[in-house]
Amino acid sequence: MHAASIIMLCWAMIGAACCVSGIGAEAAVLSLGSLVALVGVPHGAADHRFARWRLEPLLGRAWVVVFLVGYPAVALLVVLGWVWAPSATIVLFFLASAWHFGQEEPRLAVGPRLVRPALRFARGGLVIWTPLVFRGDEVIRHLGIVAPRGLGPDARGILEAATVWSCFMLATAAVAWSMQGLMAVKAGGWRRRVLLVDNVMVASLVTLFAVVSPVVGFIVYFCGWHSARGLKRLRRELAESWPQLARSVAPLTALAIGLAVAGVCGFFPTGRWNDGVIRATFLGLSAVAVPHLLLHGVAPLLAPAGPRAADRPAHLGITA
Repeated sequence: MHAASIIMLCWAMIGAACCVSGIGAEAAVLSLGSLVALVGVPHGAADHRFARWRLEPLLGRAWVVVFLVGYPAVALLVVLGWVWAPSATIVLFFLASAWHFGQEEPRLAVGPRLVRPALRFARGGLVIWTPLVFRGDEVIRHLGIVAPRGLGPDARGILEAATVWSCFMLATAAVAWSMQGLMAVKAGGWRRRVLLVDNVMVASLVTLFAVVSPVVGFIVYFCGWHSARGLKRLRRELAESWPQLARSVAPLTALAIGLAVAGVCGFFPTGRWNDGVIRATFLGLSAVAVPHLLLHGVAPLLAPAGPRAADRPAHLGITA
């Protein structure tokens, strides 16, 4: 079970952080760049194959032009946002990421139907809210590295407001976590095990985010949980073997990584190599993440499912 593996990984990292002092920041940064390149970027590298299914019912033959022009245009706008309006970009990126992560979390039907989107949003942003509350100075330092021109004079005030918001979101997520615990008590058999394992995993992740470096916490969540589940779902939807999937996502993965590295080396250089890795990783990741979530999150709301939707398996109601 994937959730059980994440629980063990979380506590191994927590134990290492508590028992072993002086774990090198360089090792964490190298792991960040490598794992995002190998696992994080590929889970969105088949968007060219999904674009027709998502956009053709809405746009007809024009979907090709819209995708080829619109996808890189949105990515470029995100990069320019980091340069010219970093504070606003950070806020929008945090909110968009929390929404996207929440939509990709297991659908366990916690709480009244009307409040479930808010509960999923709170849970999806745990990788953001928790470091902001418990490790705010490190978050600010890393964001300052990502923004090519620095964060600007208004950034600290905005991030302080974001920290207050994060406290509210953590409280909301705690309510959802408690409600799910009560559901587990009332349930039985397989459903109880799923709910309990999921609750233990959420508690483990929050503890990890509060204890370790934001870089390490992000690696575990984004690469080990979010992207790994996304790749498994992508393989099912495309009905391909793992080698076939690797070959299909390799071209766009290599292109995205190459553009991120070239952009940092050519246009947004940093003084130190590890800062360069952080900047390339998060600039590149945010640039492709926004058009990715627009394609997968917004386009289906505007148009009926594409021609192969009937051939793709639906989301399971309960997964862990």
